[in-house]
Amino acid sequence: MNKRLGSLGILFSIAFVMLIINLTYLQVFTARKILSHSENKRALAQEATIERGKILSSDDKLLADNIAVENGYVRTYPQGEITSALIGFNSSTYGRTGIELVYNDYLLGQHEISSIEDYFKELSGEKIPGNDITLTLNLSLQRESFEALGNNKGAVVALDPKTGAVLAMATSPTFDPNNIDENWSVLVKDSTAPLINRGIQGLYPPGSSFKIITSSAAINSGAAAPDSVYESPGEIKIHGNIISNYEKKDLGDITFSEAFALSANTVFAQIGVELGAEQLVDCAEGFGLNHQIPFDLSTKTSKIPSADKMDDVDIAWSAIGQADVLVTPLQMALAGSSIANKGIAMKPFLVKEVRDHRGIIIKELEGKKWLKPIDEATASEIKNMMIKVVEDGTGKAAQISDVSVAGKTGTAEVSTGEPHAWFVGFAPAEDPQIVVAVLVENSGQGGRAAAPIAKKIIQKALRVTE
Repeated sequence: MNKRLGSLGILFSIAFVMLIINLTYLQVFTARKILSHSENKRALAQEATIERGKILSSDDKLLADNIAVENGYVRTYPQGEITSALIGFNSSTYGRTGIELVYNDYLLGQHEISSIEDYFKELSGEKIPGNDITLTLNLSLQRESFEALGNNKGAVVALDPKTGAVLAMATSPTFDPNNIDENWSVLVKDSTAPLINRGIQGLYPPGSSFKIITSSAAINSGAAAPDSVYESPGEIKIHGNIISNYEKKDLGDITFSEAFALSANTVFAQIGVELGAEQLVDCAEGFGLNHQIPFDLSTKTSKIPSADKMDDVDIAWSAIGQADVLVTPLQMALAGSSIANKGIAMKPFLVKEVRDHRGIIIKELEGKKWLKPIDEATASEIKNMMIKVVEDGTGKAAQISDVSVAGKTGTAEVSTGEPHAWFVGFAPAEDPQIVVAVLVENSGQGGRAAAPIAKKIIQKALRVTE
């Protein structure tokens, strides 16, 4: 009996120790995670008593602030729908999205204690204000991007190609975060999907804007040069499948550079087949397709089928940005950045710095290299070809007096409705300060619908007037 009691005592001792370990783990190591969990209603109620940190633009404009009420604070968004796709919302009923979600711990001041004084304040139960977050976003440029889209469905992404900083990211349609609770039932049923940030969550066929990548694969591999000559008939057959130029126009014998400027599908279909699936897919993946983009907010992964699943017809269509190739506007902005930045794609980022309630910087971010899909010489060749697109080709609507603009249009065929319009470009071409990707859903030709929007944004960024 004594032996059995001893065994039982050991069992209870082990269970007691395990209970202490578990409680210690919950109270010390996972307390903040549990408090910030979206399903923790008690935590949401407690958070309302904390003055969340402000969110500001790079030009020091308020994007998110607080209003003091009887039982704490209510979040307010001075810029409304202009920045909602990025800032998101903070709702006691529907949770949070965007920067409000990803940087919630920082905004609540719960990420870490930044001073001994704050440590003792927290022990005593005193509420410590949250940390302020400054974004890379330029509000003036963001407003211009939002207004340029107008009533069109689509997205604009503007980056600094040298650092990867997001200068603007607009999506349309969108929502006003100030009345998210009142309008929630309408927003979630809206067929236009206003709660989706099309810049990072929308996947679209890139159309001829993808020729930036196809051309990079051809030149980087030595399969083609800007002055290589190709036949460009109005249409060609590949295993019985017809691929045609715009309006089936026969362009005769033209150089690769001319084919790029005029967006000759029949030339790029030939080039795609000559390259083969492996080289085309490898180059596309080098630009970031089939890879998760490292970014502050969650992004969809752009896609191109694996080489072993593509025949010549698939390759030809993929080379002109159709078939099963799908991209986000952010992905195409990064492709343009790679050309503008001598073959290097910088990691995109939206948060510039975090400061505590005393104004002391506790987190600061800067540009980091992400990918190098092509060498500098190839990037230079593609840049020159993109300049010709705007000077003499399909992108003339993006021309700006006294500024050299490099760009590529895209008209992406879809199963229903008019094609999606694309424009990817940067300026000044000799020393790029901004790269812009514009997508306008079901609006026809990229040169007509997307290029003029890009022009407005570039002009605003460079403070150029005509």
